[in-house]
Amino acid sequence: MHGPFGLAAGFDKNAVAIDGMSMLGFDHVEIGTVTGEAQPGNPKKRLFRLVPDRALINRMGFNNEGSAAVAERLATRNPVFRTVVGVNIGKTKVVPEAEAAADYVKSTERLAAHADYLVVNVSSPNTPGLRNLQATESLRPLLTAVREAADRTVTGRRVPSWSRSPPTWPTRTSTRSPTSPWSSASTASSPPTPPSRARASA
Repeated sequence: MHGPFGLAAGFDKNAVAIDGMSMLGFDHVEIGTVTGEAQPGNPKKRLFRLVPDRALINRMGFNNEGSAAVAERLATRNPVFRTVVGVNIGKTKVVPEAEAAADYVKSTERLAAHADYLVVNVSSPNTPGLRNLQATESLRPLLTAVREAADRTVTGRRVPSWSRSPPTWPTRTSTRSPTSPWSSASTASSPPTPPSRARASA
């Protein structure tokens, strides 16, 4: 990644704000969580503010437009800045646990070609049974299936999101101190080496 400042999944669930976040200074943006099929999430109210504790309780439940809609949006996107884009994928709530791998593979096949990396989300407490997938006997075949699907999807035809048009990237100079170890300037220099495409989120 060409910078240390990234936006985690959960804010931009449907890939509608990647370039806006990039213009605010994020070097990488992780969208999602995206599920195989569209789903409304948990009933409202599902976000609670605890003022005395300066905290939030989040019970969103993977509300998103589904992997097909998000893939179409990513495919037609014209990046403003060179931004690494990650895609966080999760299990559709109505899909049985025994069919979870196929659901993740469906999302992978639709989204991997548009992602610089994938995140397999098996950690949310808001999808019943999801954390059961963290067990080794479930997680190993799941990650294997996702990795194989990603490799099949991107082999020979993937173009990283930060290398698409426009060909010359606008300069974005960091406001960090020149003496900071994180000081950097994003210019129209050669693109970075993309990170690995799949990892587990637990």
